[in-house]
Formats: sequence, C-alpha cells, structure tokens
Amino acid sequence: MGTEAVRIEKRILLRKTVEYITARQNDDGGYTSIQYTDSTLYDTYLAIETLRLLKVSPPRVDETMAWVRNYNAMNIRDYYLINKILTVLNQPPIDVSKHVFELMDSTGRFGAYEVDVETVSEIETTFMCVELMSILNIDQNRSKIVGFLLSMKNPDGGFGTAESSLNSSFYALKTLSTLNYPIEEMLDTLHFVRLHENPEGGFSLKPGAKPSFMEPTFMGITCLRLFNQEPLYLDETIGFILGCLNSNGGFRRSLEHGISSFEYTFQAVSSLRMLGLEVEKF
Repeated sequence: MGTEAVRIEKRILLRKTVEYITARQNDDGGYTSIQYTDSTLYDTYLAIETLRLLKVSPPRVDETMAWVRNYNAMNIRDYYLINKILTVLNQPPIDVSKHVFELMDSTGRFGAYEVDVETVSEIETTFMCVELMSILNIDQNRSKIVGFLLSMKNPDGGFGTAESSLNSSFYALKTLSTLNYPIEEMLDTLHFVRLHENPEGGFSLKPGAKPSFMEPTFMGITCLRLFNQEPLYLDETIGFILGCLNSNGGFRRSLEHGISSFEYTFQAVSSLRMLGLEVEKF
C-alpha cells in the first residue's frame, strides 16, 4: 500500500487525499481535476462529495455555491450536477422540473434512444431525471418508468440495448432502487454483475476480462450493495482499490498505470466505504 494509506483493522487512513482535492480548487470556488485548468461542474461535484465521504468540510463554500448557482447550464447533466452539489452542501435545489419533463417520452424513457460517445449508457439520462425528480419531490409515473427499464433487461440478467453491459445494469439498478422496485428478487441480474468479478480483486468491464479497473469496480460494488451483497473476493478487492492510490493522494484507474483523477478518487473512497471501511484523513 505504500506510505500514503494505512489500514488499521476496519479503518483506512489516507494521508494526502484531502490535500490532493483542495489544492485543485480554483479562485472562482469551483474545482478541476487537472490543475491550472478551468473549473468544471463534474469535478466540483466529485470534489465536494469525496470530501463529504472523508468527513471534511469543503473550504470556501460560499464561493463554491456562488460559482455553481451562476453556472450557465446547457443540458440535463448540468442541471443534475448543480442540484447534486447543492444537496451535498445542504442548500435548496434549483427547480428544473420543466427540463426534466421535456425529456420524457410516452414509453417512460428520458432522453434519446441512441447514445453518443459521450454517454456512458442509454439509461444514464433516465437515471439522472428520476434522481432529480426525487430531489425535487416531483410525482413520478413510476409504473411507466419501471416498465421502460425492465424492457431493457436481457435474458442474461443484464441491461442494455444491443447487449448487456455493467454500465447499463448499474444505472438500471440505481434507478429501480430510487423507484422502490424490489430488485432483491432479480437474482439473474445479481449473477450477471458477479460475472465481472476478478479473483485477483476488483471488477472488469467484460465478464472474464482482465485487468480490473476502478470504474467497473465502483459500479460492481454499488450493484452488490443494492442486493445487500459484498464481493466474493473482498480482501483482494480492497487490495486492488488501495493499490491504485498514487503518491499525490489521488487514485488512478488501474494497478498498472494511470494518473490521479477526481473520478477515480471518488469511486475508490466510495467503494471502500460501501465495503464497510471507515475512510478518513490523518
């Protein structure tokens, strides 16, 4: 594990992670994963959320809130991130119900059916809209949305349009959970998720593929948590996550190589907490 992380029974102490994040706060109050570049909504959300997980109060919160509230939102992803940041900071959300309803079609789907290279999953927009409605306490057409999501479920238990993927299964399960659907009964989906586990620790993007990466590991652990399950290779998975810690306090994508990013750092800290570990700074 090196000198930057210390594991004490069920506690993980991270020496430099908070410093890694706070050093990348810009003068405008926002954050950037890459120093000396403009603040982004995504990096700001990841920074604020990771600091919360580490039980650290973000610095210059008033400036961050002002930057967020003045941000020129262009799409539903922007509105989603703005309200997620405000929620983490215990601030009232911005009413974006008009933008949410504009995206819903007659099938219960939100957003376009075809996805571009920027989109993680064809279910991602539906996930964001459902979570936004939950944040804003907007009544949802639960049965229609659930029906759309279940129409994306394939015979192998996974979710996806052309074929099942862990990405789409992650967003489907998260959305169904928000809608209080009994996902614990979907044992074929649980089996599909477990196919992505590696005995060496972590999860892969495809069943049986090597090596493990941080994104599928975070998604896999999140899915298992929704089923009240834990990885089959628990210690190895913890070892994989801690093995991705760089000397600057941030986490990288894999054991082999990679620079630190807010995304991988959030995924690592969140995953460790979901595995029952107390993650703190010194």
